[in-house]
Amino acid sequence: MFNPVRWFFEVNKKCFRALSKLFPNTKTGIDKYYFDAVRDSLYDGCTVVDVGGGKTWHLASERSRFQNLRLVVIDPSEEQLSYNHDADEKIIFAMGTDERVPLDDNSADIVTSHMVLEHIANNDFTMREVHRILKPGGKFISAMPNKFAVFAIINQMMPNWLARKILFFFLPETKNSCGFRAYYDRTYYPAMQKLLARYGFSDAKFTFTYHQSWYFGFFLPFGIIALLWDFLMYALNCKPLCAYFCFVTHKKS
Repeated sequence: MFNPVRWFFEVNKKCFRALSKLFPNTKTGIDKYYFDAVRDSLYDGCTVVDVGGGKTWHLASERSRFQNLRLVVIDPSEEQLSYNHDADEKIIFAMGTDERVPLDDNSADIVTSHMVLEHIANNDFTMREVHRILKPGGKFISAMPNKFAVFAIINQMMPNWLARKILFFFLPETKNSCGFRAYYDRTYYPAMQKLLARYGFSDAKFTFTYHQSWYFGFFLPFGIIALLWDFLMYALNCKPLCAYFCFVTHKKS
């Protein structure tokens, strides 16, 4: 049955996508930087711990390139983990509490987290546990939205049930990937830099992207304003006001 409201949104999104291609900051999303960093870090015999891994490991297709790669997935949802067929070991555990992850000290070569840290209420505990389970010299690779991105600020201004309702009404395609409660605990560049240093990580390399305007593409005037804002932040290289960022860091040897 024809839905004129849905049709209106879809036409706006289509126009927005065409327009956004004209802006250089929309060419590469944070996922490319994150997945390239993880992919380049894998090697034969390594143990990867994926925090918040959920239903699947995004780089499962890469496993055939490496011998004896071991994947451990941590997620608070037993239901989510039940769908995960990539993991060698599944651990039902909620990061961000004072409890210890049921993994030995110095047992992981690489720890990864993709769009997870913003959903953790206390990232002090997260960093403590990531540092503890990593081997000396091991890598921690993470990607997340910036606390001060426009969409994140809007999200923080309302209760989660309302934010989900609004998001899924305008962007129903995000139902399986967005809408989880977010705390944004120090998920911005200067604070994350300090947090990593405090817990013994070194040589942190950050990458920033400036494309959040797709959240507003359902109504072209909003989308254009967001595109111009993102482009301005990109042109100014304003890291504290980026849309997303990721980092690669090491546990000190």
